[in-house]
Formats: sequence, C-alpha cells, structure tokens
Amino acid sequence: MKGKSKVLLFLMLCIVILFTACSNPLASLREFFNKKTAAIDDEPAVEEVSTEEDLSEVSLEQPNDTRATVLYYKDEDNLLVPVMRYIPKGDMGIAKAAIKGMIYSQELLEDIKPTGLQPTLPVGTVINGAVIREDGLAIIDFNENFLNFNTAEGEALGVKALVYTLAGFPNIKTVQIKIEGESIDEMPFGTTIGSPLKATEINLVKPEKMDDKMSKVMVYYQKKGSGNYSYFVPLTKVVSGFTNSGEAAISALLEGPVPGLGLRNSFPEGTKLLGLEVNNGIAFVNFSDDILNISSLTEERAMVKAITLTLGEFESVSKVRIFVNGQTIENTENIGGKDYIDIPVFVNFYE
Repeated sequence: MKGKSKVLLFLMLCIVILFTACSNPLASLREFFNKKTAAIDDEPAVEEVSTEEDLSEVSLEQPNDTRATVLYYKDEDNLLVPVMRYIPKGDMGIAKAAIKGMIYSQELLEDIKPTGLQPTLPVGTVINGAVIREDGLAIIDFNENFLNFNTAEGEALGVKALVYTLAGFPNIKTVQIKIEGESIDEMPFGTTIGSPLKATEINLVKPEKMDDKMSKVMVYYQKKGSGNYSYFVPLTKVVSGFTNSGEAAISALLEGPVPGLGLRNSFPEGTKLLGLEVNNGIAFVNFSDDILNISSLTEERAMVKAITLTLGEFESVSKVRIFVNGQTIENTENIGGKDYIDIPVFVNFYE
C-alpha cells in the first residue's frame, strides 16, 4: 500500500508541473501588447475580475408580446440614464406603457432598486389621454399630480425624461404636455411646457461662457452607481474650434468627465486622437498607441462602448473601425483590429 501511495503522489506532482508549464493565452496576448507599447510595464498585467454587473450587457431573450423600449431614469447625482426595458404591448399602447414605466410607485422603486436608479415622474401621475399626430407631435394629457415634483431640478429632469423617452419612438418628433386637458406655460418650479418640446441637451455640462461659434456634442461615460450595476451615461458637452463633428465628439470624450459625478474615463492616460474620417457609414478612428495601456478586458470593452456610443449619435455612422498609430494590430478584436464594430442599438439594459 505504501508503494502505491508513492506512485500516486509522483503522478500527481507530474500533472501539476505539466499544467503550470503550459503557457497562458491571455498572458501571451499581453506580452504581444508589451512589444507594441513601451509604456506598458515589463510584467504582464493580471486580468481584473469585476464583481459589479453591467447594464450594457443583454442577459435575457425578449419575452413574447413585448417591445424593447428605452426609458429614462435618474441616478443619485440627478443624471438621466437611458435603460432599455421590455414593455408589454397590451391594450394601453406602447407610448403610454413607456410613460407608466417611469411613474414613481413602490412597486417600480423595488423593481429597479438593484440598479441604483429612480423613477422620474411623480407618484400618482395618471395619463388621461395621448394622441400622436401625423406631423410627429405627441400630445400627452396628465392629471394634476404630474405637477407634484419636489424640486426644480427634479421637475426639469422629469420633463426631459418624458420627452426623451417619447422621442425614442420613430413617429414622435416633439411632445406637448397638457394638464387636465389644458395647456399651461410653466410648471410650479418654472419649467416651461407651453409649447412643443424637443429632445435636446441631456445632462448638459454648461460652459462658463457660450458664443455662436460653439456647438454641442453628446458623449458617453461609464459609471458605477449606488446599486449593483455599472451603466453608461450620456453627457452633452459644448465644444469649439472643430470642423469635423466626429473629431469634436471623440476629443470631448477623451477630455474626460466633469468631476464630482462618479463618471469614469475609460481611456488610458495620454491617449490622443490622431484622426477621424467617415466614409460610407464607417467611422475610421486613429488613436495614439497609449490606448493599448489597458489592464483588463473589462476596461477595453468599456472604452470601445464609449467610442461607439459617442459616434453612434451621428446618423452618418453605422460602424466603427479603430486604428493605433494608423496601423492594424494583429491578434486583436476591437482596438486596432481588422473587424468593423457595430454601433450598439441600446445603451443600457435591465430586466
């Protein structure tokens, strides 16, 4: 019996040595990046294990008799966050069902609590009627509870969330709000709703000074909120000095988010935009090789999603290809890869 035990122990040691001697494909890939980028440390970085869930990933198949619809909630910093949800088609109508999905109730609050997000419309809000005209004007009539916001900021966010949600439907261009069948010029905290409203300037970062030569671009940053999930947030930034709108947007993205909102800049320090052209619906983006100084696949995915979401705001862009110093990097999928990256259909998902 002792002889058999020794043989068994010897075989186990051989197996351990065999496995530890095998090369790790992830380490090999990082070793390749080390050769391409001098700024990366000599030792391969360890893949980061993320414990947070990501609202930008779809986890469930679409249930029957539902429609994928983008609703706008708010987070603890009063940023509006687009979230795709499966709305039952039913007899209520998709537009009405979408609005109902943002009205504060204990049931909805508990439903979205894991995300760290909150409903945007006041408790007790009732939709008295909704009409969508052929010219794209949606007329929504609420009861008086729609006016019961607690703060001026909450009031402005609620109206913007409503307009952005309805503007997500292809047949809606503008939104007219009525209260008990009547049009009113201002809400209690001063938000103007007397004329049709358009979806503009979500989460606007206001500059100190504004002039006619400045223009607005929308960029996306990732955020880990107060819940279990991370999610992407759109910011409207004001830029100047650009003739290429795509370059303006990516340059604004690289500048990073404003401090104090918990937003992440997914790009490695020193990353520069070297050029951007759009041809036949494809945006060709060229970055400095600093973009390769990433430590995990999670960081790479966040960076790629920020780029594609930002460029996806332009109707002329349907796909993206990313270059590094004007070159294609072998053995990569997205950063410097040969493949074209599709623009995401939705920003965040939650079911």
